[in-house]
Amino acid sequence: MRDSRIFSLFRRDERGSAVVLFALTLLPLLGLVGAAIDATRWYSARRAVSTAVDTALLAGARKMQFDPSQSQEAIALAQQYFQKNLATRVALVDNTLSFALSDNDTALSLLGSAYIDTTLLRFAGVTKLRVSSPAKATFQQTGSNGGSDLEIALSLDVTGSMCDDGAGPCTTGTKISGLKDASKELVDIILNKGSAGTTSRIALVPFSTSVRVGPDGGGATIMNALTALTPTWSGYVQECGGGWSETGGSEGNSTWTCASLVSTYYSNLKVRPCVTDRFYDNSWTFETTDATPANGIWLNAHSGSRGPYFVDSSQTPLSSGKGDTAADPSTHWNYDSYGDCTDVAPANEVMPLTKSASDLNARIDGLQGYGSTAGALATTMNFYMLSPKFGSVWPSASKPGPYSDLTTKNSKGAPVLRKVTVIMSDGDFNTFRGWKEQNQQFVSDAAVETCSRMKAEGIEIYTVGFALDQLTSAKRAIAEDTLKKCGTDLSHFYSSLTVPELKMAFRDIALKVSPVRLTQ
Repeated sequence: MRDSRIFSLFRRDERGSAVVLFALTLLPLLGLVGAAIDATRWYSARRAVSTAVDTALLAGARKMQFDPSQSQEAIALAQQYFQKNLATRVALVDNTLSFALSDNDTALSLLGSAYIDTTLLRFAGVTKLRVSSPAKATFQQTGSNGGSDLEIALSLDVTGSMCDDGAGPCTTGTKISGLKDASKELVDIILNKGSAGTTSRIALVPFSTSVRVGPDGGGATIMNALTALTPTWSGYVQECGGGWSETGGSEGNSTWTCASLVSTYYSNLKVRPCVTDRFYDNSWTFETTDATPANGIWLNAHSGSRGPYFVDSSQTPLSSGKGDTAADPSTHWNYDSYGDCTDVAPANEVMPLTKSASDLNARIDGLQGYGSTAGALATTMNFYMLSPKFGSVWPSASKPGPYSDLTTKNSKGAPVLRKVTVIMSDGDFNTFRGWKEQNQQFVSDAAVETCSRMKAEGIEIYTVGFALDQLTSAKRAIAEDTLKKCGTDLSHFYSSLTVPELKMAFRDIALKVSPVRLTQ
């Protein structure tokens, strides 16, 4: 009996030892569980804070990129984005996070720190965990992607359909005013503030029935380089002696009727400074390359031909319609007394590559809507603005860089040069050689072929369709297909139906070309 009581005491002692042993192992176990719980909370909070910071930095930096004068507004916008993204997601403690400009006002940086409270880890003496890290967004207005030089050709549709009445002429209106505002925003973003050691230039190509390369009575040097036409010409011209009457509008073929025709001799008529497509009658095809203009591959002039030379881009004189006698008056109309272009306003002159935002914006402000849509010509003119093979055509300050610079890397690993073209249109490509109401698919196919050649050279292409829903379903389908195929990929195509959407498209292109980069 006594022995059994003694054994019973030993058993009670064993149970007490188990309690002590369990208590001794519980504390480390709680520590491990607490560490796992708080580690999960820390990871989730850190990821949320990082996402909110990145979003805030990009929002503020893009505002600074668009308008560097609004530094305080950009900082406030970053703070607003940060707070909005974390309002209901993470409870921060000891939060001293703020945003400020850095790197000589070319970056927006995150300053300060932020923490979250711990739960079970506080029993191990750890009361908070840091959830913030240094971060920065760099916004270089030019020479983006590591400091590349930049050349952009901007092709703008200024046809009659851009006017409120659908015919023109007009310099203001819902669509054309919106286009001007959108284009000037793009110019300002790209050229507003350059990056050290880089150069950005933009070329402007307004287009309608043809493309103007000089002012009235001028442009003879460029016309000669593109068409081989001389600055002046003398001969007999058949003209209206009794007044003209017209039916039709600028978008379609107008019908002009003259009361009586007479042959008149003129001396030293001036070349009209407008060009049309390189097109070959013999094969009925477009020239879609950027080959330097020469005998056999000249551009056509204002009339869609090269009179007084043969129509197919050679320098062979015409056999008839030369204008040598009153009985054989000129059949070409590439010259007149004023050297002006019909269907193309004086303000709609191209501007080869330039660094001057003020000059470009002034030219954009004066654009006038009138005429029809020579989309293939517009596409090739963009090609010519960026092609080094046309370096002898444009002024020396506008000479494009070599294609080899597109693949040569600079010290930062980025291309030495980027070439970008933007093609904007609100209509169907229905004009070539100045001839209106032509087959849309035929003209569009030529534009797409030119785009393919540009992309093969390394030129990046953005396309913007504007209010294409106003076309018939069949024409809209071809127009959208053309612009999609022309773009570098589908992300480079924008379908904008309203003026605000057009502005957003141009702004997005500008920011993509000169992107904000998260650098930390």
